[in-house]
Formats: sequence, C-alpha cells, structure tokens
Amino acid sequence: MKTDELHHAILNELQLDARISNAEIGRKVGLTAPAVAERIKRMQEDGIIKGFTATIDFMRLGYQQKAVIAVQLPHANITPFLNEAKTMKGITNIVHTTGEYCFFVSLIVKSSSELNLKLDQFAKFGKTTTFSVLSSPVESKAIDLT
Repeated sequence: MKTDELHHAILNELQLDARISNAEIGRKVGLTAPAVAERIKRMQEDGIIKGFTATIDFMRLGYQQKAVIAVQLPHANITPFLNEAKTMKGITNIVHTTGEYCFFVSLIVKSSSELNLKLDQFAKFGKTTTFSVLSSPVESKAIDLT
C-alpha cells in the first residue's frame, strides 16, 4: 500500500489517542469520517496498523518491579527460549538485537521474588544481565510521520 500525507496525519492522531473518533480525526486532517474509516481499514488490512492498545499503570495494580533483562544465548537455544518466553506472564516486550546480547526482555512483576523465579527460567537457556527500571520518563512516545 502506498501511503500519503493524509495516511500519515491519521496515524499521527491515532498514536496520540487510539480512541479518537473518525469524525474528530476527519476534522483535524480534512476528511469525512467515512473516508477516515476506510483509510484506517486499509492500513489495518495491509498491516500498517497492527492493533490498538491501552497504556496501563501497572504500579496501581500491584506490579511493583519492572526490569529489562539482557539475554545472551547460544544459537541453538533461541527458538526454545522464544517459545517459552512468549508464554511467560509479565513479559511486555522482547527485542532481538545485534551485539553482545541476543534479546532484551521487558518484564513487569509484583515482587523481587517473582523476578527471581523468572530469571531462573531464563538461566536454563543462557546468560542474563538484569537491569531494574527506576522510572520510565518517556513511554510510548508518538513519532511524527509528516
């Protein structure tokens, strides 16, 4: 799908507020609500828009420990690691990287003891280095596509 400035303007609005109405987007970008809906539908079908999410304050729900775990694995352990990691509760993101570590895993748990259990699960696959998250001063930042 070839995108234009209007697609980008719609995507900019959705990044700021995924619950914004098509009518409101239309007012901001100069289209009718049905035209916005059609463009959003096409971007979903083409995989440009992968989904709509809610940003949750997990601390208010009792999840007190955030961590980023750097994982260093032998190549043979990558698939088994990913298969298990995808089913683990608390993992919010896995990033495959170049360099010393194969993956960076973002994790949210209720306690340090729960974090230790997760690290024990990772240890059977390879080496880990854990970074405790102190704060997230920039979270889910929108990227201006125009």
